[in-house]
This record gives sequence, structure tokens and C-alpha cells, in this order.
Amino acid sequence: MFITTGIGVLSLSILTIENKCDQTVWPVLYSWTSPHVTTTGFALKKGEARNIRAPFLWYGLISGRTLCSTDTSTGNFSCATGDCSSGKIECADDDYNWSTATYAFFRLDDGGVDSYTVSVEYGYNLPIMVVPSMKSQTCITAGCVVDLNKTCPQDLMNFSGEKLIACSSSCQESGTPESCCLNEFKSKENCKPTTYTKNFENACPLAYIYAYDDNNSTVICSNSTDYVITFCPTSIIPNISNNRTSMAPLAGEKNNSQRKLNTILGVSTALVAIVMIVATAVIVRTKSASRRSGRNDENIEAAVMLKRYSYESVKKMTNSFAHVLGKGGFGTVYKGKLPDASGRDIALKILDGSKGNGEDFINELASMSRASHVNIVSLFGFCNEGSNRAIIYEFMPNGSLDKFISKTMSKKMDWKILYNIAVGVARGLEYLHNSCVSKIVHFDIKPQNILMDEDLCPKISDFGLAKLCKNKESVISLLDARGTIGYIAPEVFSKNFGGASHKSDVYSYGMVVLEMIGAKDMKRVGNSKSDNVSMYFPDWIYEDLERRETMKIFGDNIMEEEEKIVKKMVLVGLWCIQTNPSDRPPMRKVVEMLEGSLEALQVPPKPLSNLPFVTAWESVQDSQETSSFSIPR
Repeated sequence: MFITTGIGVLSLSILTIENKCDQTVWPVLYSWTSPHVTTTGFALKKGEARNIRAPFLWYGLISGRTLCSTDTSTGNFSCATGDCSSGKIECADDDYNWSTATYAFFRLDDGGVDSYTVSVEYGYNLPIMVVPSMKSQTCITAGCVVDLNKTCPQDLMNFSGEKLIACSSSCQESGTPESCCLNEFKSKENCKPTTYTKNFENACPLAYIYAYDDNNSTVICSNSTDYVITFCPTSIIPNISNNRTSMAPLAGEKNNSQRKLNTILGVSTALVAIVMIVATAVIVRTKSASRRSGRNDENIEAAVMLKRYSYESVKKMTNSFAHVLGKGGFGTVYKGKLPDASGRDIALKILDGSKGNGEDFINELASMSRASHVNIVSLFGFCNEGSNRAIIYEFMPNGSLDKFISKTMSKKMDWKILYNIAVGVARGLEYLHNSCVSKIVHFDIKPQNILMDEDLCPKISDFGLAKLCKNKESVISLLDARGTIGYIAPEVFSKNFGGASHKSDVYSYGMVVLEMIGAKDMKRVGNSKSDNVSMYFPDWIYEDLERRETMKIFGDNIMEEEEKIVKKMVLVGLWCIQTNPSDRPPMRKVVEMLEGSLEALQVPPKPLSNLPFVTAWESVQDSQETSSFSIPR
């Protein structure tokens, strides 16, 4: 986001904080600069996310609290880990009490650049990963995800009952000048690493451990970058401890022992470039070796960084494929359980050998394993054993959006839930297009590929048709167009309408939103005053908009607040299905439109209706399968 001032254009970063833990997390935000962020603390349930707009020239921290509760007798709010000692959900905005927690420090737009550091100097309570939206040689994903039972020294373990919940740092635990690098120990020569710092140094080579650590902890980015901060990420952070660079720690400015973290912005770009070149060479060699040896299993596993299961394990997980969840164009999905102590429910997709090829499989794995967002289905593992290929996902107990829509259509619509679903899907697509490691265009957004968890949080699934974009490319060249009739964009049918791109997903999203509100249900057309009930459905929506009678099709019992929600969804859906891709808003703008005021939305131009894809849509009954079309030359 940008704001214009008398001195030029200033960038504002969006910090998306998401919780993928199995418990509620209470994020903490603290600012050393003014203005502060809009909140200093709030609750984030499992699967939830929240966007925070960081002020210009913001410098502050983000951490998480766990096992929080309010004392019924005193009203005091406190947390077992990461507590900020305010006695409230919001933390004090004038001082900060350091606690045993994992921290992410940000210094945004400092001299034209951003920088951030994930720090375990004060201890560790939650896995954290920071993903910048715009990658470069120095702007990379960093974080710290460890097994406390293996990493935390026994004398520094924090328990709640019998459960290990955090690890104190040596300084936090003892407070001695030696462990905190104070007084005569305040030098690199005298401040020596402890068991704690050594253990975390090995486990999290990109995290800041202690004052005189030599690791590469500060990540440098451009000042137009947004960030996703994930608690308990499902993706694995690459361990590059053998290719370490000399990036210095980002500073914190206050703590309860009056210490300061030194900010050193001298970055060895050459060494970072070497790391990137080496990593690129490894990927190239991996792909080449994969092709030469029939996609060698070890190479694939190294490339996608996911747990690999044997086909025998897949059979055991699914009880010999006893419970079918559904069938799609690329395979059958079964319900199962992970073969570990958690016994977590999973959805396991067996890929048909006759559909797709090894490259499709690897692309899906690579793209999904690097995607981490609350509105994206998480990937747990894979099987690649001869002709047997499977992908293991998190299980979504409420099924797909199309089933949810059909249920709600038969009874009173809960417009607030449908609105929240629309916003969640928009956020997930915005993440795929702009913020994940590999820029992803889905090309088959439809209700069947949007799944619902136990809290009706929507998650985008099925990346079998995804095409990975290079960072600097905005339009994708496809040899054959893929998608589902009824949701596919006109430019995918014919290049006369432009090139297939992320805007193709925007079109599909608009069709999904219009279907969610019932506008795509042709049986409802008769409720409108339009004479021609066989007309392309946006046409009669526009006619009713002109008559200010849009809500007539939803009955007479709709409340005023619900009417505003529905009208906003209608307008956003119509903007998304504009014929010309350049007229459609990007997904970031779509999110802003949905979350903004209805009064700020204008009625978009009417899309053309005499198009070949309209005829195709009208002749097909909501196709369940993925179809392929050749793009006219």
C-alpha cells in the first residue's frame, strides 16, 4: 500500500499474523516508534488471521502468548508464556516487560529498506516463521521451528503440569552478567556461548540467539514489502547452516535488564548471493537428476521438504482405502489418519497414473509445501513409489463449499458466514498471487476446490492445475488452458481477450462469490422483473441494480445489515468478472473492497454477454470435473 504526501510516495507494509497452532494464541505488538500500530494485543484462535497496517517508519516487535486466562476474582489477565504483564489482553504501549518468548523484530522503511529478525535471545515458546511478499537475494523467509524436547536444555524447560510449554534462555533464567553478556563480559572475547545458545544455533541458524552470536539473523528487504508472520507454520524452514552468511542481529531497544540489541546493517551481499547461487544450482541439479533417473525419490523429497511415506504406509493410513471422500479429475481422495502419536485425521489423494505426469506431481508438491496461510489447505506429506503417487492434506470436516452452499440454499441464509467465507477465500488467493514463496496462479477456483474446516474457515485446495509464475512475470503463457466451465475466464478460452494470468483467478473468484449469494442459480431469475429468464445472469443483476431492486431475489425477510453484505458481495463479484482482465481488480484490492464500506463501491461496467464462454457456461450443468481447452492460435 502507498500513501502520497507532499514529499512523495511512502509505502505502508501489511503485517498478516496467522495462527496455525492447535491452540489459541494471543499476539503481542509493541512499538518503539510513534505512531504505534492500531493494537497491542488480541486473541487469535486456531486457523484465524489478522492484517495489521504498519505505520510509516515503524519499528517494533511481534510475539505470541499461550495458555492465557482471566482471573474471575481479580479480573487480571495473564498468560503462561509470553506474558506482557499488563493484566489485560492489550499490552502497555509505553513500556515492555520482556518474557520467555520467541520474538520477531521489524524495522520498516529505515533509510529506504526494511529489516527483520526472528529472535530467541529471551527464550522460546512458539514456532514462528516470517515470509516476505517480495523475495530477493537478501529478502528471504526466516524463522525458528524446533522440538523443545530435543533443543531445550533440561534445566531451562518450562512446564505447565507435565506439558513442556517453553524454554528459558540462560540469561532469562539466571540473570548473571556472564550469561547476559553484561559488565566485564560485554565483549565478543568474554561472552561465550552457553548450552542454550549452542542448541538453538544448530536448530535455528537464521535466528538471533545472543548478543555476540556470529550468525546471519537480519533479513534485509525493500520497503514495499508485506510480511506474513505465522505461529506454528506447517512448512519447514530450510536449514542452511552449512551456507551461513554474516548478517547481523536487528536491535531491540528496551528490556528489563537494561540491555540493548545492537543493530548492524552491514550485510555481506556477495556471500548471500553465493548462497542463492548454490541453492539454485542444487535445485537445477535435483530437477535434472530427477528427469534422468525417473524422478528419484530422494531428490523429490529434498526439493519439496515434506515427509515421505511408503505406499504400504498409505494403505495403512487409509485402512486400505476404505473411506472415499470424493473423486476429481486427477485422482480419488480418501480419509485417513497420520501414523504418529497424534493420529490426526487427513485427506489423502491418490493420483491416477493415466492423468498428469511426474512433473505435474512435483510442481504441486513444491508449490503447496511452500505455501503457508490460514486460508490454504496444508500439505503434510507425499508418496512417490513407482507408479503410486499420493498427496496428504489436512482433513476438512465440513467438506467443500459447493455442499455448504446447497445446504444453506435450502434454509435461511447466514449472510455473515457467507461473507466471512468470501473474505477468507479472497485472502487465500491474494496470498497465492503475491506473498507465498512461489507466485501461484490456481486456474481452477471453484466451490469444489474450497474446503471448510470445523470453524467454517475456508481453505483453498487442489493445486494440481497450478502454474508457477516467475517473480517478474505477470502474464502466463499456457499451451493448453485448464479450468472448469462456468468459472473459467474468457482469456483462457481465447487470447483475443488477453493473456492468462492471476486475473484469471480473479474472474473465477467472482463467479464463486455470485454463486454463493445465489445469483448464479438460474431458477431464481424468475423472481426478478427481467422478462428474459434465459439471459446471461449478470445482465438481469444489472437491470435490477438499475431499478434498485437487487435484493428482491433474496426474499422479503432479509435484514438491512444483511442487505448491505449481499449488495457488497454482488458488486465485488461483478467487478471480478469483467471481460477485460485489466478491468478486474487484483486480489489485494478485492480484499480491501470486501472489508471497506459499501458506499465506496461503484457499479462496474456490464461485461459482454455475447461471448463463446457464456454459451459454453449456459450449456453445461455445473461441471464437477476439470476440463481442458485449446487456446486459439
